[in-house]
Amino acid sequence: MFDGVSYGLLAGLTTCGLVLLLVFGTKIHGWYALSCACALAAFAGLNSLAPSTQFAQWPAAALVLWTACRLQFVRQLLRLEDFSPRLDRVARATLVIFAIATLYATLETQRLWTLRMVQALAVASTVILAAGAVKVLRRQPWPAALFLAGAALLLGGLSTARMSAWIGPAWAPPQPNLVQAAMIAELVIFIFALGMRLRGDGAGEARVQQKAGDSGTDALTGAASRTGFESRAEEWLRDGRPFSLMVIDLNGFKAVNERHGRAGGDAVLTAIAQRLREQVRADDMVARLGSDEFAILLVGSPPRQKLAEMAIRIETAGARPVAYEGRLLAGGELSMGIACHPADGDTLAGLLESAGRALQHCKRQRMGPAYAFAGEHAGGAAARE
Repeated sequence: MFDGVSYGLLAGLTTCGLVLLLVFGTKIHGWYALSCACALAAFAGLNSLAPSTQFAQWPAAALVLWTACRLQFVRQLLRLEDFSPRLDRVARATLVIFAIATLYATLETQRLWTLRMVQALAVASTVILAAGAVKVLRRQPWPAALFLAGAALLLGGLSTARMSAWIGPAWAPPQPNLVQAAMIAELVIFIFALGMRLRGDGAGEARVQQKAGDSGTDALTGAASRTGFESRAEEWLRDGRPFSLMVIDLNGFKAVNERHGRAGGDAVLTAIAQRLREQVRADDMVARLGSDEFAILLVGSPPRQKLAEMAIRIETAGARPVAYEGRLLAGGELSMGIACHPADGDTLAGLLESAGRALQHCKRQRMGPAYAFAGEHAGGAAARE
């Protein structure tokens, strides 16, 4: 019964990790899912062996892989690379030892020595990670504290239940094993630590976004925020300066988020913002107005031909693939609505409305350019309303 409950818990935790990986698309969830899967494979293999059966190497190899995946997960959970780079380098260096140990476990048939090696690796990596957790405790309080609690349970299980008991003459697979229980308990605690990490990241990101927005900059892309955009546009309107406004929408962005997670979507938005900045002059402004909506303020009154040429360059730049974690993501199909001051409006609200109508016309048409001018479609748009 104990083994059945253990396998059920490990399968559930593996599934949870995979779901989080599909939703968020980040490596930390993948390492968690792999840790749970390796633990499940190892215990299922070990508990199915009879005393007289020759030791099958793959359960021991799975245990070594569990220690390696656990190390990678905790490194990212605690952000050791950012907050404790020296300890992070030590942790990464031990991965070489894990690779050698995995090879040894696949070849060695002496169960006792293999399990002792796993025990030593688990203890050594836990000590390294615990030192990192103590160092980052003030910056990552809940993830670090929960890891330390889980590590204490694991070390307690390793110290009170000798792994060599698995190969003794009184081998009885159905008996509860304290090491197995400690590993599962730690993995359960880790899922709570991961939740606290995500919650802390969300709160921190919101604070950064608010602070950056108040200063006129979008925290993610480095472009101007809506606040900065409105401030610059109102200033130009007060001064009576002629300017052009481009409202740009990234078509199909929802599919990028669904396929590659939020991190992949953020990479695309950041790349698009950079490409837009490359197309404008020093006095112009690129701003992010919303999730996947950008705007460009262009000084002066360039002829429509020049604006059309610029829109084509922007369309071409936006369509280039975006590099993300060794893959190339589809850049973006851009639609643009263009309005000019004072011809298409003498207030910011009026200019945004005119450019927005042109943008909607552009998105509705199946053929034709990726841009539209406000003066050419304002009448038709108004009539349809």
